[in-house]
Amino acid sequence: MTNEEKQLIKECRIMIVGKGDFITYIKEELGKLDFCNIAEVEIGEIFNGQNKGILIEYTGSGLSQARDISSIPVIYPFDFVDGAGAIVVFPGDDTSWLEKQNVRQWTAEYMSGYCAFWNVEGYDWLHDALPAIKENNTSEAAIKTGAYMCARIAANIAVGREVKRYPRFYLCRNLE
Repeated sequence: MTNEEKQLIKECRIMIVGKGDFITYIKEELGKLDFCNIAEVEIGEIFNGQNKGILIEYTGSGLSQARDISSIPVIYPFDFVDGAGAIVVFPGDDTSWLEKQNVRQWTAEYMSGYCAFWNVEGYDWLHDALPAIKENNTSEAAIKTGAYMCARIAANIAVGREVKRYPRFYLCRNLE
C-alpha cells in the first residue's frame, strides 16, 4: 500500500458486525493494515436488540459518540463452516435481509442458490455445508477466513476502491 492509502485507512469510518471469535480475528487482521481506534459496542444498542453480538467501529479520527450506522458502510461476515462469506451495505442500501429469522442460514442459502443459478464454479463447498450451517456448527478456520476477508474489504472501502454491495457478496473457501 502507498503512504496515501495508509493515511486513508487511518482516517476512515467502517463498521463490521460480528460476534464471538470473529472480533478477535478481525481486530488482528485490521491491525496488520494499520486500522486504529477500535471500539466494541453491543449490537443491541444499534439494532434495538434484534441481533446479538458485537459491533466493531473503526475510525482514525477518534471514536464516534453517535455510532450511527446509517451514515457509514457496514460489513457483515459469516462463518459458513467450510468457508466464509461477507455482505457489504452502504448508507441507503437495502437491509431488509437483516430481518430474516436466521440471517446466517438465510444468507448461506441465498449465496448458494445464486451460485447454482448462475453456474458459478468452485462454490459447491457452500451447498455441501448447508446442513452443518442449519445445525449451527461453526469453524475456526471459517472465522479466520471471514476476518481476513473483512480486513481486505475494509481496506478497499477506505482507499476508495469499488466493492461488491448487497445483493452482491463475497465468498471464500477456508484459507487454512
